[in-house]
Amino acid sequence: MAVKNLQIQPLSVPSTSAVDFGAQIDNVDLENLSDADFETIRNALYTSHVLVLKNQAGVSPNAQYELTKRFDPAAESYGHGKILDAKRSVLHPDLKTIPTQTQVQVIGNGFYDEYEGLKDFTLKHPHHKVFHKDAIPEEDDLEYTRFYRWHIDAALYALNPPKVTSLMAVKVPAGRRQTLRYDDGSGEELDVPLGTTAFVSGQNMYNLLSEEDKKFIRALSRLFISLMER
Repeated sequence: MAVKNLQIQPLSVPSTSAVDFGAQIDNVDLENLSDADFETIRNALYTSHVLVLKNQAGVSPNAQYELTKRFDPAAESYGHGKILDAKRSVLHPDLKTIPTQTQVQVIGNGFYDEYEGLKDFTLKHPHHKVFHKDAIPEEDDLEYTRFYRWHIDAALYALNPPKVTSLMAVKVPAGRRQTLRYDDGSGEELDVPLGTTAFVSGQNMYNLLSEEDKKFIRALSRLFISLMER
């Protein structure tokens, strides 16, 4: 069987969009990922910031973990060796752990008979009203939504997340869409599919800052690194 070369192309975005990051990669075999192909993926990620690996249905939790670990070999477990106390974590209502690959968590909505060793379990997708002081009124809740919360990988605090996060779309909601309200006073809205995960570019946000604010951020970064090294 002929080996297909990886094909990389920028993500397709509407002509009205200012998004200038993200790429799609085709012909990736995560179950048998060569060093050369991983290096291609690694370079693409650090160039494009977000990657979509197409046609990965059926990829095992182990392959997903191994891909994530190759970006950060020190990431042996969920949180670099610290244990996630599921009963006390703010993430507990949202996640279920894969028994055979405990670094991989499942998020979704509804009851499932079985998935990767989990049996007879219920997932509840987070809703913005449990995280915001002012929620969308009940009469508008079906048609409209808001971002749930802002996070960088996860709210783990003392648990250091891996350098790279991987999300595996096993099954995505189909059919209707929703209008996302920013509700920040701007009146901006965004047409989104159900279960949307939004990505933003920290690089672009930094570039939008004034020179004074950039200097302040660089000083904070040096302070954070210094504290982490102690």
